[in-house]
Amino acid sequence: MTRNFSAIAALLLAGTLFFAVNLLSNATLHSARFDLTEDRLFTLSAGTLNTLAKLDEPIRLRFFYSEKLANDIPGAQAYSQRVRDMLKEFEARADGKLILEIIDPQPFSEEEDEALALGIQGLETGGGDKFFLGLAATNMIDGQDTIPFFAQDREQFLEYDLTRLITKLSTSGLPKVGVLTGLPLDIGKGGVESMMRGNIKPFVLYEQMREFYDVTLLPKQFLQVDKGLDVLVIVHPDNLDLLTRYAIDQFVMRGGRVIAFTDPVSEVAKPPAKTKNPLASPDATSPSSELADLYQSWGIAMDENLVVGDRKNGLRVAVDYLGERQNVAYIAWLGLGETAFNAEDPVTADLSYMTFAMPGFLTPLEGATTRFTPLISSSADSGPIEATLMLRRAPNPVDLLRDFEPTPETYTIAARISGPAASAFPAGPPPLPDEADDVLRETYAALPAHVAQSQSPINVIAVADTDMWDDGWWVQSTDFRGQRITVPTADNGNFVLGAIENMAGSNDLISLRSRAKSNRPFTVVAELLANAESRYLAEEQRLEQELKQTEARLAQMERPNAGGMPPPDGGAGQSFLSSEQEQEIARARAQIAQTRSALREVQRSLREDVDNLAATLRFINIGLMPLIVAIAALLFGWIRRQRRKHRARNAWLEEANQ
Repeated sequence: MTRNFSAIAALLLAGTLFFAVNLLSNATLHSARFDLTEDRLFTLSAGTLNTLAKLDEPIRLRFFYSEKLANDIPGAQAYSQRVRDMLKEFEARADGKLILEIIDPQPFSEEEDEALALGIQGLETGGGDKFFLGLAATNMIDGQDTIPFFAQDREQFLEYDLTRLITKLSTSGLPKVGVLTGLPLDIGKGGVESMMRGNIKPFVLYEQMREFYDVTLLPKQFLQVDKGLDVLVIVHPDNLDLLTRYAIDQFVMRGGRVIAFTDPVSEVAKPPAKTKNPLASPDATSPSSELADLYQSWGIAMDENLVVGDRKNGLRVAVDYLGERQNVAYIAWLGLGETAFNAEDPVTADLSYMTFAMPGFLTPLEGATTRFTPLISSSADSGPIEATLMLRRAPNPVDLLRDFEPTPETYTIAARISGPAASAFPAGPPPLPDEADDVLRETYAALPAHVAQSQSPINVIAVADTDMWDDGWWVQSTDFRGQRITVPTADNGNFVLGAIENMAGSNDLISLRSRAKSNRPFTVVAELLANAESRYLAEEQRLEQELKQTEARLAQMERPNAGGMPPPDGGAGQSFLSSEQEQEIARARAQIAQTRSALREVQRSLREDVDNLAATLRFINIGLMPLIVAIAALLFGWIRRQRRKHRARNAWLEEANQ
């Protein structure tokens, strides 16, 4: 009786303690979280936490999620849960500055109308309903931004996209972008002469920049970069004097962000030839541009004497060669596909195709303190070409291809540079020229103190090509009733605008990188299938071919009039086969049955290893753990019995000794 009462009391005490611990944890540990995933999928980066900590005013997040429809779309439920969990983690870490609402828009409801009005995209399902998985965010001053649909192929950038949206809503005004260029971006390729004739066609990319950003075109010479600029874009910096270079250097040392486009051979900067023979005119040369001293201080280099040739990605051109019209790859003009882009960086992750003309390449310097991250690279079937071959009239594509010697390595055309760096001017600002006027001398005297070491990690994107800005390389343009209509044919514009958007964000936003995906691939299963296919695929193909031949032979034998001869019965519907023909048909049918059986056996073997693995996993998940628990219980019971026997024996011995 005492034992039963003690057991009941212990159970009641355990239950009471369980509920007490739950109530206490709900009251005091509601924000505590433990991320046990291998890649820390639900742990926010330091950059995101800093962004949330700096929020001054609340931001309202409306998450439109069709929860019921998610079950009908493969993979949607798991990914939708991932998005919702991430949003809840943002809300929990924002100290009340993020207000999250989860809305399930039913078909033909007011919520569905609201989602569509806010720009949320609905994915059409088989039943005609729309599946919503998007986010609308608003701040206190009517600022609004949306993520129309959380695409699963951007899962690794989920945290980045949410942080970017919050950053945009927590800042006012358009990002300020300064442009330093030796190209006539604002008036078009014709330059001043074309402008004087009234033909002004700004570069399409420059026009797009002005739509999204507060753009200022900087003079070619200055002593200081406006500290109010969010990003400085440098395009073909030709003949920059030392004082301008020093201003750029100090802008970077003080935390300014730079996107620089330099080029060993800039076709877009090539002036029109003044003679009919371009080889006889010095103006026919394609000028180069460089920032060698600044690049060196940032830990990178671009060889002005070399361009990249790529046999795999060379654009195909039609040329006359030896009296014939040939279509060959011009290896100095590149069309780069998805494999050329860094899928782990938000600037290049979504790019599909870009074009370049005679690009250079970037290399990290040995011993550099900065980190060099390639963004765009050539294929492994590429190599350097002497820039002198391209400086005047380009060589014949056939000759260039024939003499080309690729190297088994890739070449970086664009890269991100980050980390600590030293000034390119360790002794301070260069001296003023003797002819400087009084205004320039006063400005020079008022320069802030020299910064010899970067005050924070630098953020620079360098690109070894300027021709990618040329409209002819990435956009088709037509005039319709006085309005220019443009249709992009490559992602050159998306790359530049994406880079500016990324660099115009805070340092916390720029520091974010891609995260691992939550849907972990079954690598073991994939490897087993690949090994099985390598073993059995050839046998399966042989059997299928044999089966087709046998079936064709059988069909031929069963059609005695297949060769155009009249049937033996004169068309009465009966056929007369010899005994040898009937035996041959029987053998063919038996062979077909045997081949089909062998084919089924091969196909079963393809899945055998996977099925064995599945059976093993089922046993581990269903049977092994209960078995281990049962064995542990039996072992524990046996130990208890042994202890009891030992105590009883000791007690008996004590009584016997007394």
